[in-house]
Amino acid sequence: MTIRLKPEYEALIQKDVARGAYRSVEEFVERAVQLLHDDEALLHESRHAIHEQIGIGLAQLDQGLGMSGEVSRARLQNKKAAWLEQHQRQA
Repeated sequence: MTIRLKPEYEALIQKDVARGAYRSVEEFVERAVQLLHDDEALLHESRHAIHEQIGIGLAQLDQGLGMSGEVSRARLQNKKAAWLEQHQRQA
């Protein structure tokens, strides 16, 4: 398979490979594809729960309740990390 990238993306990949984060461009691309796949799978598996939570959150905001963006972002990152860890153990 041949993939054409914009020069700026090629430069980013080469930079990561050069600093030793990946052994090759292929390893970088494999990791990137796996991360994208994991993100898409998480969204697909969680879409109903996400919509339900959005509805609850909007109702809370209408009532003057809520949390800061930082707290919300941290909770989502923790949930994503836990989900990724669980799925990597299953693979």
